[in-house]
Amino acid sequence: AVVSTQSTGWSFAIGIFLIHLHPSSLIVSASYQLVVKMANFWLAGLIGQQLDRFPRLVTMRLCLLIQNLSVAIASILIVIAFRLNISYYCDSSLFYLFMVLVTVFGVISSLSSSASKVVIERDWIVVLAGQEVGALSAINATMRRIDQVCLLLAPILSGAFVSAVSAAWAAALIAVWNIVSFFFEYALLRVVYTRVPELAVKKEGEKQADGKEKKDKMWPPHHAFSSYIKSLKVFFSQDVATMGICLSLVYLTVLGFDAITVAYLRLSNLTDFYIGLSMAGGALLGVIGTVCYTPFTERWGVISSGLIGAVCLAVSYCVCLGSTALPTNVTEIVTPSNNATCNAVTKELLDVSGPVLSSTIMLLIGIITIRFGLWIYDLAISQAFQLSVPEHQRNTVGGVQNSFNSLFDCIAIVLTVIFSDVKKFNILIFVSSAGCIGSCLIYMLWCCNAPHIDEKKKEEGFSGVPDGTDRSSASKDETELEHSKDVVENPVSV
Repeated sequence: AVVSTQSTGWSFAIGIFLIHLHPSSLIVSASYQLVVKMANFWLAGLIGQQLDRFPRLVTMRLCLLIQNLSVAIASILIVIAFRLNISYYCDSSLFYLFMVLVTVFGVISSLSSSASKVVIERDWIVVLAGQEVGALSAINATMRRIDQVCLLLAPILSGAFVSAVSAAWAAALIAVWNIVSFFFEYALLRVVYTRVPELAVKKEGEKQADGKEKKDKMWPPHHAFSSYIKSLKVFFSQDVATMGICLSLVYLTVLGFDAITVAYLRLSNLTDFYIGLSMAGGALLGVIGTVCYTPFTERWGVISSGLIGAVCLAVSYCVCLGSTALPTNVTEIVTPSNNATCNAVTKELLDVSGPVLSSTIMLLIGIITIRFGLWIYDLAISQAFQLSVPEHQRNTVGGVQNSFNSLFDCIAIVLTVIFSDVKKFNILIFVSSAGCIGSCLIYMLWCCNAPHIDEKKKEEGFSGVPDGTDRSSASKDETELEHSKDVVENPVSV
């Protein structure tokens, strides 16, 4: 919870800081977001592959240290920028130097945050759950509820502090908090690590002829490229690779409560109060989805629960798609002339009033209800990966999955820039709906062709780590691989 709140708070705060430093345009904020997503796309798979080679505690300590230190350095740079009043020199080389440095450390923070999330969600949780599939479902649902609460609280706390003091003081507090919280976060992980002896044992990776572990070089670039290709091969060799692509397609959407969607709803005469109320309603439905996930898996299994989530998600997007057939009344904001000020445009936006048409209400209902099916769908696919992927490949596969997620997220950002005119928002609705409904259809087709798994084998356990056994023996390694593939239940039972 501490790590998630810290990461979410920084992601929200950096947007506020960049707007304060460059208030005349969104180009700096958009560029930062795009660079971060592209870096995750290119490097997440490579980083995951490297993490599979280190002990679990060493991996988490390194990820936490790099994440907290990079955020602290970026925050200190922002404090210096505010002290120098760098916003008055928006076109100077000094301004661009500060922005490049902040972006570099922001990218490092994002990569390390993604790496620590993969290690916890794809590896540690599986070991903590032992041999109980039901326990794994419960832990996954609890973790996702914690994420949802952090997504709600972190922006509120960050925004409240910036409003109460100043952006410079908020950046300074973030820097101090990241330095201090590292020791607290690592202490908690150390306690978990010592209480679960299985975390200290990790299956070794691929061996060479001389018995040494095979390692891929990260430099020069052609070695990094070949290593990335290998991680892609590892990903697509998994039985659940198709499910990973389905999950990535869900990221090809703008139908969340992000900047452009909120702006569109505001220009459709919806007040700030009802937009905020809708955000809370969507978050609440997301939490309800995580609560329903555990009994769903106990009753129908992981894959069939994902099918339920896919159907709910597709229905919600169909509602959003249906809103495009109804008339809209989006207020057009005239681009300011050279003598106009941003304050005048902002006042014009805030003074928008008029009737709220049924198309806006229909779109809002669709966006709110998306959260219920989305989190069931996401949890089912994530747990399928946890159950299916061999232990020594979990971080590699998780890194590649994050890479694909970032790729489709980048595509969504680029499409938002291309169709930034609110009059063209229906195009974004079509693209978002096509991507997510397509994801659900692919998942349903995959379920129809999913192999039947003997339920008796599933009850024997999935982790291959029975109490009191030696994991280094060759016979046990074979048993672990056999159990690791017992992920797919018979979807026909739904």
